[in-house]
Amino acid sequence: MNSRFKRDSAPPPGATMSVKKIARAVLFCLGVTAGVHTAIASDDTLEHAKSLYASAAYDEALVVLDKLEEASPPEDPTSIAQYRVFCLLALERRDEARKGIDRMLRDRPLYVPPETEASPRILSVFREVRRQTLPKIALERYGFAKAAFDRKDSSAAQQFDDLVTLLNDPDLKDAPALSDLKEVASAFRDLAKSLTAAVPQLPAPGREPVSAPQPAAPAVDVPDIIYTAADPDVTPPVAKSQPMPPWRPTAREATQEYRGALRLLIDQSGAVLSVSMPAGTRPAYDSQLMKAARNWTFMPAQKQGRPVRYLKVVQIQLKPTSP
Repeated sequence: MNSRFKRDSAPPPGATMSVKKIARAVLFCLGVTAGVHTAIASDDTLEHAKSLYASAAYDEALVVLDKLEEASPPEDPTSIAQYRVFCLLALERRDEARKGIDRMLRDRPLYVPPETEASPRILSVFREVRRQTLPKIALERYGFAKAAFDRKDSSAAQQFDDLVTLLNDPDLKDAPALSDLKEVASAFRDLAKSLTAAVPQLPAPGREPVSAPQPAAPAVDVPDIIYTAADPDVTPPVAKSQPMPPWRPTAREATQEYRGALRLLIDQSGAVLSVSMPAGTRPAYDSQLMKAARNWTFMPAQKQGRPVRYLKVVQIQLKPTSP
């Protein structure tokens, strides 16, 4: 009985070979599938997305770019975002493209796509969005830099320096809301640098200074918040006494026009605390002007009915004399 059972349960001839063939076939299919997945994964590169864009396969390129954008960290965030915008514009999805440009500018305000990669049409859209977005970014960055300055953060000088660079961008040249912001940012940058220089650098504990100590830079006292024309709800100071020194130009100077800018730090009483003139007119006249400005008096600036310190920028213009 037992021997018969064993004979009946034994696999038929050739069955073992069939199982091996099936196993090899399954392994082959699995290998092919793995190879396909590997090939697909290898196509998820920025270069592949660029080639798809170049061949006008914009939807396919967007799929690859979306996968690349979700990677952590992305291969090249700027290029990925740039080619997403390119594809969206090619598909006439302009609103999405403009939002993409706006996001790029929030991270890199100075960014403009290279002319070797962008068509004149694409560059035109970028310029249009930049002219609309950069003024908002400049005002936001002024707020961040000003807040850093008010809390005496050492990064304020660099933030104002970056803001001045941004305000020099050609697409901000004709922004009316930013007409005085560049001078204000420059003034705060210089003031922040002077505050940093006034802080004595002490040697590390247990170490003596290598050289003899140098005289400390004069301290710049800024105990209160300083307001400017860029701050909301602030009434600027009004001149009470502001005599200008007479300009006596030479015969050559009388035929030309000169422009400069005077920075005044005005305290809560309306007195001028400090004067600087980074952009001058004529050296001889500038020295007279700064000497006179130290004696000017103002009705102080006010915020919510309270006198406050104010950084005022006065534009100076010396015009040619009439015949």
